[in-house]
Amino acid sequence: MTVKVTVVEGECQGGNHKIGDSWTVESVTPQGMCLGAWGSVYPCVMALDLDGGFSWEEDPSRIKIHCPDPIGITLLVERVADG
Repeated sequence: MTVKVTVVEGECQGGNHKIGDSWTVESVTPQGMCLGAWGSVYPCVMALDLDGGFSWEEDPSRIKIHCPDPIGITLLVERVADG
C-alpha cells in the first residue's frame, strides 16, 4: 500500500513547504516533511496504510488535513495504487 501526501493550499509559515510539494509514504517517514505536518497527517497515513478509510468523506480513500499552524498549509492524504 502506498500513501501520497500533497500540499494543496495555504502558505507554510516556516517556509518549509509550498503548494504542489508531494511525498510518497511507504515503510519510512518522508524525507523533507516538517515535524508539524508529519504529526498532523500520520494518523491518516496509518489508517490508509492499514486499508482503512474515512467514511464521512466523498472519497473514503482521501482526506484533507491542516497543519497545526492555523495560517499554514492544507495537505491531501490519499491512498494510491502500488507500482
